[in-house]
Amino acid sequence: MPDGFYYGVASDTFVRIKQEGSRFSFETAPQPEDYPTLARYFGLDQDQEYLDTLAAIRTDPAINRAIDRYYGLRLLRQPPFETLISFILSANNNIPTVSRTVQAISKNYGTAVLLGKYRGYIFPTPLQLGQASETALNEECGAEYRGKYIIESTQTILREKLDWEGLLTLPYDWAHGQLTRLPGVGRNVADCVMLFSLGKYEAFPLDGWVQQAMQTYYFDGQKTTPREMHRLVAAKWGEQAGYANEFLFMYARNHLKKAAYQKEVKDNVSG
Repeated sequence: MPDGFYYGVASDTFVRIKQEGSRFSFETAPQPEDYPTLARYFGLDQDQEYLDTLAAIRTDPAINRAIDRYYGLRLLRQPPFETLISFILSANNNIPTVSRTVQAISKNYGTAVLLGKYRGYIFPTPLQLGQASETALNEECGAEYRGKYIIESTQTILREKLDWEGLLTLPYDWAHGQLTRLPGVGRNVADCVMLFSLGKYEAFPLDGWVQQAMQTYYFDGQKTTPREMHRLVAAKWGEQAGYANEFLFMYARNHLKKAAYQKEVKDNVSG
């Protein structure tokens, strides 16, 4: 925004926030000065745990390089239902399109919150989103064919009264099994919900960038199955694998493509 602040929604809070050095300036609504919500959402209440985790996952030059480059990167703790729907939308999609669709769903079915002259929209609850139709989600919100899975998953959650708090206390495998029962939810989507919402840091989602990083740094550039990757990840990083995942994602997204492009140019020039 022109005032230098970022406006967005964190859980059920509309936030106006700006970072200057190591300090944050912020306003929140509907609860004013709601620092506990921000601290939880951005993982700012985990300083010692963060340091311990980074020490534990420093196992090789590749991950060390990624941590050094992106030190300070934290895992968000997002509302599980919003995270679930967002990653259902991510199938064969890109981040800008997913963001626009989530914003449209929030505006059409969520709750409006005012902060000064700005209006934000909290992502709908399952009950609110349960009022949507597949056609409206696909055509008005941009979900395309994914509206079917959003509707079916939301209806299943409402019908079975899925207990998100209960999933927090379940072992990883059990909680994962509960999520993959939902329509449109495979291993990867479930792992994203586990990692970004339920605090299951052993989860290791395999999107394209992470797969490229794993193959490049740990399998000599060879095409590798997800099963082989997960086996290595479990042995190497165990219950902190999710943090390794995020550092590898950031490093791959910002360096591997560029490196591949530079190699291609060099090969073309030399040829």
